[in-house]
Amino acid sequence: MKEAIRVKGLTYSYPDGTPALEDIDITINEGERIVIVGPNGAGKTTLFLHLNGTLKSQDNTVMIFGKNLDDMKVEERIKEVGIVFQDPDDQLFMPTIFDDVAFGPINMGLDEEEVKNRVKKALSRVGLEGFEDRVPHNLSYGQKKRAALAAVLSMEPRILILDEPTANLDPKSRADLIQVINDLNNDGITTVIAMHDVNALPTLSDRVYVLNGKIVGEGTPREIFSNSELLKMTHLEAPDVFKLFKVLTCFGYDCDTLPMSIDEAVEFLTRTIESGSGHIHLHIHEHTHEEVRKFLDSYNHH
Repeated sequence: MKEAIRVKGLTYSYPDGTPALEDIDITINEGERIVIVGPNGAGKTTLFLHLNGTLKSQDNTVMIFGKNLDDMKVEERIKEVGIVFQDPDDQLFMPTIFDDVAFGPINMGLDEEEVKNRVKKALSRVGLEGFEDRVPHNLSYGQKKRAALAAVLSMEPRILILDEPTANLDPKSRADLIQVINDLNNDGITTVIAMHDVNALPTLSDRVYVLNGKIVGEGTPREIFSNSELLKMTHLEAPDVFKLFKVLTCFGYDCDTLPMSIDEAVEFLTRTIESGSGHIHLHIHEHTHEEVRKFLDSYNHH
């Protein structure tokens, strides 16, 4: 499988000498969906700024599709890696949505017809067809998020980096954006996401890296969220559905693999009921409440 991103031994300190990243090793294959989690101040944004070349690394520390990022010209980098920041207002600064989405392609030196085609395609991919003449500050926050994404997609990067894409969105806007991101990944774009939204994480990731200045964990979402010590150490939560079913096991629910999402929960419950006598047996035994207390304590709930 082709490597999209390889980071080897990345160490970085802020100008005042404060350590930010220590000996970071990450390998991301083309087409993967990667989520990076960690507490506030863990270095996620700093890592992202190295991945698009905004912050410089040592020679061969960051490789993009086999090329040393530091050796790539700006035009090459933006064709390979696009980054969408948490606050869409950081990326929407032109009079109209068309101008914002066209900004990148124009600066890539593309001709007028190609710019128009790219703007139309990018807006279509995020569900904002017909928004070309809209004024950015008149959009809803969810629409702004998708417009900022379109402004990056118009440069047609092969790797898409998103910082907290679901933050501060209402449920429908959140669901719509998750669908857009997964559709982009299905189209072949490698997605790398930083997020605290653990309930959305399983639907957006194949693998998870846990970052806290250095990489302290890596695995599938289920492997990461099953590691209560890791979550406690890094002040992270597990998805609500996962925790609910863990509590149900304390009441006798037989479940070898805990679901990570509502869809998985429905699937698991249906399978359990169909393989049994049409219902689920739950009960309280002498150790039930102690098991529940230990579980809640292990996930920092007191």
